[in-house]
Amino acid sequence: MVNLYSFIKQSDDFIKLEANELLFVEYTCVQEETKFGIWSDSNYFAFVLSGKKMWRTIYHDYEVEKGDILFIKKGANLTHQFFEDEFCAIFFFIPDDFIKTFFSKNTSFLNASQKQLSNQDAVLRVKSNQLLENYRESISSYLTLDQKPSSQLIKLKFEELLLSLCVSKDHQDLADYLVSLCQDQTYHMTRIMEENFGYNLKIEDYAKLCHMSLSKFKKTFKDHYKITPGLWLKQRKLDLALHHLLNTDLPINQLSFESGFEDPSHFIRVFKQKYNTTPLKYRNLQTNT
Repeated sequence: MVNLYSFIKQSDDFIKLEANELLFVEYTCVQEETKFGIWSDSNYFAFVLSGKKMWRTIYHDYEVEKGDILFIKKGANLTHQFFEDEFCAIFFFIPDDFIKTFFSKNTSFLNASQKQLSNQDAVLRVKSNQLLENYRESISSYLTLDQKPSSQLIKLKFEELLLSLCVSKDHQDLADYLVSLCQDQTYHMTRIMEENFGYNLKIEDYAKLCHMSLSKFKKTFKDHYKITPGLWLKQRKLDLALHHLLNTDLPINQLSFESGFEDPSHFIRVFKQKYNTTPLKYRNLQTNT
């Protein structure tokens, strides 16, 4: 899977504004594949300017077109590209450390108790309003300037966005998620895993998403789940694949991709180890009974 944040950060093909890890970018889709796997170790907003695209989480699809806004939590997604019109959007990448610093200066937004986010998905639709539209236009104007604004101004624009969302009653779910980044690390790890088990990420990637060293991640994970990350991920991917196998007509190649396995042969081998038959034979047997 491609790390979208790192790819854009290192590329010279996009118009962008940067201040340390903060990143505004006018993103024009360069992928040639219809379906593509991406991940990002930074949360990001997508303000869609033109075209159409779909972000797919483990559980839902989010199709967007001009005027729509998505908030994509750090982690992985499958994307579906439509080629009728060129897809263009402004992406705002906001790392956790900046969000935590923002709340340390605005403590009135911090709730006393941990909000349960188990019903939240890895992608949130953001209701557009005039304030956000004006904000998007202001960033668009900055991107066209010959002389780029200072790092201090870029940071202030990111703080302005967070403040606008936190005071709005229309964006409470998003505000709850942002606040959760400042709270219990183990709970945050469980949300990362539940929202991202169905993708072909490395254990090191999960550790990075949780802001832990690899050794700390493995220890914290085993203390909580009483099993190693590798075994847990294999079982969850198999459960997801079994669901797809029995409830969709996806071909095995596509099914293995959408369940997070490295390739179809790896999926078939792991499936056969558990169920003593191939996925296709298992599907046919269940269909005929």
